[in-house]
Amino acid sequence: MAGDNYIASIDIGTDKIALLAAEKDYDNRLRIIGYNICASDGVKKGAIFSIDHLSRVITKLIEETSKSFDLTLGLFRVNISDTHLTCTDQNGHVSVDEVVTRNDVDAVLQSAMAMSTPSNKKALHRIKKKFTINESVVVDNPLEMEAEVLESKVHIVTVSSASVRNIENCLKQSDLQVEKNGIVLTSIAKSHAILTQEEKDNGVCIVDIGAGVTSFSVFNEEGIVQSGVISMGGNEVTQEIALAFDTSLEEAKRLKEFYGVAKSSTLKEEKLIDFTQAANKEEHQLSSLQLSEVIEEAYREILLALKNELKHHNLDTIIKSGFVLCGGGAQVISCEELVRDFFTRRAKIGTIHRSRISGLDNILTDFRYTGSIGLLLHEDDFGKDFDVISNGNNGVIGKVKKWAVRNF
Repeated sequence: MAGDNYIASIDIGTDKIALLAAEKDYDNRLRIIGYNICASDGVKKGAIFSIDHLSRVITKLIEETSKSFDLTLGLFRVNISDTHLTCTDQNGHVSVDEVVTRNDVDAVLQSAMAMSTPSNKKALHRIKKKFTINESVVVDNPLEMEAEVLESKVHIVTVSSASVRNIENCLKQSDLQVEKNGIVLTSIAKSHAILTQEEKDNGVCIVDIGAGVTSFSVFNEEGIVQSGVISMGGNEVTQEIALAFDTSLEEAKRLKEFYGVAKSSTLKEEKLIDFTQAANKEEHQLSSLQLSEVIEEAYREILLALKNELKHHNLDTIIKSGFVLCGGGAQVISCEELVRDFFTRRAKIGTIHRSRISGLDNILTDFRYTGSIGLLLHEDDFGKDFDVISNGNNGVIGKVKKWAVRNF
């Protein structure tokens, strides 16, 4: 273990679990010092259904990683994908006596966070957005600025309390602990790894097409706007292939991964593909065009669900930077072309930005570690500016902690 600068993350998915350990260099840049990945168990549609099964897999993964890299692994950041999540922006408003003080900032943020939460829900993120001075001037940090009225906006993400407890209990059963505030929404975590600030400011949607679910988050110049989890992912594509050609799920997955094309019109040439049917175990052939058409239709169902979510929240017009794709489902050939055509917006596969993290190239270019990298890069929801504004237990961070204890 590398002292206080040592952090670790586990990205728990329906199909795989990815683990990373990193330490901070002198310039606060992260350097990956341990990694491992394995098949998942006990997870369906992004949710834990068997703590015992998942705990056994994680315990084995930890033991192998600890031995391989001579690390003591105990405290982790971990992701969550909850189809029951809700997002809301809460506004705070206080009067100011000439100049904005720390007390004014504390008061306006607490005013914005004064939201009751049902007993079956937990506030996972409380993300500071912009401040507004005198109802007209928008700033990141209003401290010591002249004002009569100060307003704030805080983005609050709530998830199922049961989902959070399942994660905590699973890690506890593996003799691990979750870092304080260390459970992070999957799409928010991945945004740290693959989105630039310019993309966020211009309006962008990150789309994580996982095996069990598809997660998304939308950003604009004010910060995060909305997040969601759709109960469809790459496994639905696999199932459609299996149904269309009467194959096992294993054979359908092989066809998708080796021959799959998400947008059939991008096929350069049609060819015959050998495959085995489930019923008679005999070899058959299908055309690459037929396969592509089935895959495209399945992807369009996922994209239609995403489009409906964006329209429901009036977000379809603000995504000017387009879509940044990640997850295993986004690796199918021409997936970005299909998204680009479907939404008539720019689309690309996300890649890790290396300004804040270093490590082996084969880890930084492996899409399976994107979530773990994002978890390592995740910072406090209130951001670095509030290191200045915070004043121990009497500052905004201390008060937020006390408020959280009272309400949860």
